[in-house]
Amino acid sequence: MSLPASNSPVWGRLASGGLSRIQTSHLGTQMLIKRLELSKDPPATKATEIYSYFQKWERSLANEVAQLARL
Repeated sequence: MSLPASNSPVWGRLASGGLSRIQTSHLGTQMLIKRLELSKDPPATKATEIYSYFQKWERSLANEVAQLARL
């Protein structure tokens, strides 16, 4: 499965609370989720950061990328 485009609505849904629905054992992803849950940044900023993170680590996050289609 490939990563959705940067303008996909999935990134906005993740930034607006959807990250907590991702099941992951990847420590870096767990840390990102916790940090963004506590962040006061606007959702658009969070969405950009989430997309950049997934783009960088796409090969290591196959399970998490597969879950994106269900969010």
